[in-house]
Amino acid sequence: MGALTLLITGAGGYVGRYTVAAARAHGHRVIAVLRRADQAPVAWAGDPLIEVLEWDLREPGVLPAVDAVVHIAASLSGDDTVQAYDTIAATRNVLQAIHESGQSPTLVLASSISVYSGTDLTEGDTVTETSPIERQSALRDAYCRAKIEQERLCLEAVEVTGLALHILRIGAVFGPGRVWNSHVGVGFGPVLLQFGQEGQIPLAHVRHVAQVLVLATETPAVDADECVINVVDDDLPNRGEFVKALAKGGWPRVVLPLSWRVFALAAGKRPGLPGLLRLPTLRARMMPVKYNNARLHARLGWRPEAGFEALMRDALAAEAGDV
Repeated sequence: MGALTLLITGAGGYVGRYTVAAARAHGHRVIAVLRRADQAPVAWAGDPLIEVLEWDLREPGVLPAVDAVVHIAASLSGDDTVQAYDTIAATRNVLQAIHESGQSPTLVLASSISVYSGTDLTEGDTVTETSPIERQSALRDAYCRAKIEQERLCLEAVEVTGLALHILRIGAVFGPGRVWNSHVGVGFGPVLLQFGQEGQIPLAHVRHVAQVLVLATETPAVDADECVINVVDDDLPNRGEFVKALAKGGWPRVVLPLSWRVFALAAGKRPGLPGLLRLPTLRARMMPVKYNNARLHARLGWRPEAGFEALMRDALAAEAGDV
């Protein structure tokens, strides 16, 4: 495939910056969408094939001529009000801009494995693209609800406008500057309350994620009922292996093991409870399951650059300032 023009939303974020770099490494021209153009990385100024487009996605905008849109922009935290603006409204405005442009670009949506239901799975199950998504979203966090709605909006656009769509359900992103995730336990100062040893951590290294997002722009879209791809690494550690590797960076200093089932006895089903005290949230994050990425390989031809131990070692070294 020849060089493409890719519009990347959320280009200034953690995943976005790596995706811009991956796109350029593939020889593509990039239009990097930022809320404020003056926040663009200095390195971009020296690349004539990176154009910065200032667009607050909470407001309607005009889509320039592009071959594909990689929609990463979303809020990783915040309540339903924040998500309504930063994730849901932003997605509506991207879809509207695509429709009004008269073009037919492929949309690559950076979604999340958080949309999967823990309630409809049992311990030891394998999560695939056909696993059920959360039906009790009121008992999950605002991020989960927003990602479910984001996917619904995009699938609706496929039906109404014929949009070419890839939905990438990305796992827990890690890499330099980001080694923690919500699938292990709860930290208190130097102490980690660890929810068991077993169950794969659905990790996705940030460079792997960036490569996959770009590969999707180069791959023809398929029917809506087959457009979802889980993005997790090949080499997934269990909880015990993850904590052992993490501790090489100096934290946690103390690990207190606790079965997720014991914690589940205290968990309820009321929306007002804190995250892990809501049973659907606890099951989605802590119940031991496995993750399958066969479709990722078959559909996009992706290959990992390294295994978990090497990637975590590099990430910890970056945090310590050793690289």
